[in-house]
Amino acid sequence: MGTRDNNEFKDAIRDIAVHAPNLANPYDRVRCSEWARKLASIPDDKIEFSKLRNEYAQFLRIQVRNNFLHGPFMIPPPDTNLCPLAECLGNMMAQKIPYLPRTGPIAPMLHHRSPDGRAFVSAKQIPGGGVFCYMAVSPEGFD
Repeated sequence: MGTRDNNEFKDAIRDIAVHAPNLANPYDRVRCSEWARKLASIPDDKIEFSKLRNEYAQFLRIQVRNNFLHGPFMIPPPDTNLCPLAECLGNMMAQKIPYLPRTGPIAPMLHHRSPDGRAFVSAKQIPGGGVFCYMAVSPEGFD
């Protein structure tokens, strides 16, 4: 759908392919490959799907660049559709910390990246009042 989203995904997959052989554990390399295949199989005909696969691809890219896998990438990808990354990570934390509630579908009310790629902001309304805001800034930008 969006050329920028597709280019971002292709760049991430290329970077993952370059750094994946550096993973020390052969099982991690296999899982990395399985996740890359799963992400590549997600259709890009809708913006929601493109953003979903880019979230996972960028998270995997960061981990592979640092020679480790963590979180959802510690197990093979599911055969079903992926839930949003924030929901997946929230549920993983809830499994580790029993008194945390499981998260349901998460839909940010604001999601924006600066034109130069150096800043990112996302805001979500908190039920019962309030707003949760996440902002990240990097001098090198978010590739």
